[in-house]
Amino acid sequence: MNTHSPYCTVDEVSELIACCLAKSVPFYVCRYPDEEQCRFGAQVNTAPVHRLDNGFRVMPFDMNSSDTPFSIYPDTFPADKERLQALPVRDVEDRVLVGEDIDYDHYIGDVESLVDMMRNGQEFSKLVYARTITRSCDTQTFLPQYFARLCNKYSAAYVFIVHYPGVCGWVGATPEVLLVSHTQGYATMALAGTRKVGTAGEWGSKEIEEQQYVTRYIADKLQECGLDEVTMRTYTKQAAQVEHLCTHFDITVQHEPFLRDRLLSLLHPTPAVAGVPMPDVVRAIDSIEKLSRRYYGGYLGEAFPDGRCRLYVNLRSMEFTSDAVRLYVGGGLTAQSVAQDEWNETCAKSQTLLSAF
Repeated sequence: MNTHSPYCTVDEVSELIACCLAKSVPFYVCRYPDEEQCRFGAQVNTAPVHRLDNGFRVMPFDMNSSDTPFSIYPDTFPADKERLQALPVRDVEDRVLVGEDIDYDHYIGDVESLVDMMRNGQEFSKLVYARTITRSCDTQTFLPQYFARLCNKYSAAYVFIVHYPGVCGWVGATPEVLLVSHTQGYATMALAGTRKVGTAGEWGSKEIEEQQYVTRYIADKLQECGLDEVTMRTYTKQAAQVEHLCTHFDITVQHEPFLRDRLLSLLHPTPAVAGVPMPDVVRAIDSIEKLSRRYYGGYLGEAFPDGRCRLYVNLRSMEFTSDAVRLYVGGGLTAQSVAQDEWNETCAKSQTLLSAF
């Protein structure tokens, strides 16, 4: 066996997840779309670095918040399970989830106020408004089994857990690529507009408008990087119980770390998780939502020294502590939004994770 191989089965990784949680060891595990094996890495000998580096990157939604980007550079792999199990338990102070979930009436009132502002031509053309759903649970027991259920249930999603004890823990099954490398270059996507799977008829004007904001933004950013060899295709993409309008961008270019990181700095956050105009809407979201998104709406995944990467938007995800999980779920508001429909959309999106409980 290659002792430095990150690959293992879902059953094998469940034991590794449980061990790292019990020992308070920083680690990540991910299962890429339509792949059977998982990738696992833990950082035992040093601490994760508070910057974006090679390894497993985690970026917050708002770079100007108190939550810093960090990178886990693995030094321990699936073949090191016995060494992990022999480690002493590390004394790390657990985080607590701050704030409370908003109820239906509060959400409806906020959305109606925001939509009225947009109809009157004030400030924003689109704003992504998020809420939370919090549940108590013993995550050390819950998460290993839950990760396996997400992998079995959502083969087309990027399924992940990342835990940096004392800083953050996240688990999710996201449908949205931020930037991934392929043999000819890179790919990204504009993913916005939501309806339940199986909805008959054409997409509505509100969903088309919402998705076009994101598509135009990404196209402009690619042009800003001087990237001319770009192909686009738009289709309906299923993501668990809902489906989205998706425009896929294929970029033909040589892999290069500087270009990759410049693309990431321009693309994150897109209007799919924030709104329009950028970056003004990012600064407004913190006060409007009355919650800290932390790493929800940020991105995470693997980045390699040669410029390759597989990075996904942190959506359909939950923050976790030792005794609770908090699901974050949002929707894009425009002047055409109806508050009840937006609430129903967040309920449908929440089922991606809640239905696997």
